[in-house]
Amino acid sequence: MTILLSFFFLYYYIESTHTYAKLFLTREKTYPYVLSPHVFFDQKVIYNCNEMSNAHIPEDPRYPAVWARAWINGHPLSMKKYTRAQAASMRVRNVSRHSKYVWLSNHYEGSGELHKQAEFVVLPAEGTQKIDEYICILHWDDLDRPIEEVTFTMDLGAITMAIPGIGRQNNPYYVQWLYGTFFRLEPPGYQRVGSTVSWRWTHIPRIDQKIRIQWYAWYR
Repeated sequence: MTILLSFFFLYYYIESTHTYAKLFLTREKTYPYVLSPHVFFDQKVIYNCNEMSNAHIPEDPRYPAVWARAWINGHPLSMKKYTRAQAASMRVRNVSRHSKYVWLSNHYEGSGELHKQAEFVVLPAEGTQKIDEYICILHWDDLDRPIEEVTFTMDLGAITMAIPGIGRQNNPYYVQWLYGTFFRLEPPGYQRVGSTVSWRWTHIPRIDQKIRIQWYAWYR
């Protein structure tokens, strides 16, 4: 009887989704060999579905992904970048109001673990010279059940440890470090443990949330 009901009634819901992002610095290969910030993005989604679906990674208009890839239950999917209008015309479920572009995979069918990765560009915040920022968009909508748990964790350890002489009073960035203003985090409600900050939502019917992380760009 359950099989027959599944055949006649389509369903799509997410049990949990966990996103991990890591801020890191690389040195340019050409003179003057400046340090350049990047963000590595890793997301796992546990979901149940009996219809065709796509893996999706939305982009903030100012901060595009350099590359993106995805797997469903360990099997690789091909990813391609589309405009928001193109994705909407394809009747894709997950098109965030915050995004101008979205990475989409080829269609697949089935339930299980969807694993996504990407690398994002980091740029100065609008109207600033020494404040860089990263914006992540979490978006799931049109679900048949509430999402049990959504988490986002940002690892700031690599860039914090790269600050020369961090914590020393003779460091030019000591005041920012001492008073906790080196990083600015939105939205409120996050928890900070060591070098990581995290947000958590439970039992939510949908989410279209922009996470903004800003920091003092001492390397530029």
